[in-house]
Amino acid sequence: MFDTHLSTMLSGGLFRKILNNEHLSLLEFNVLTGILINNNIPFDTAFASATRKSPASIQLTIHINPSATLVLVTSLEPGSSVFSPSP
Repeated sequence: MFDTHLSTMLSGGLFRKILNNEHLSLLEFNVLTGILINNNIPFDTAFASATRKSPASIQLTIHINPSATLVLVTSLEPGSSVFSPSP
């Protein structure tokens, strides 16, 4: 069931935006976490405040199984996001 929910989510428009490294708004990020919560998919978030060198960003780590995660880092300012699957 978990894998079915995850594959359905990954085929959605919001996840395509993530995979294409497009900027996510804070509202879209909140929708994303809501989807994960509603589907009982474990995840962690971390916020990094803005500095002179880098904009504020949010990291979302989605736990697929004990040895695999998906990591999304999105800037809270226009630009690109970073998506990286972890082994």
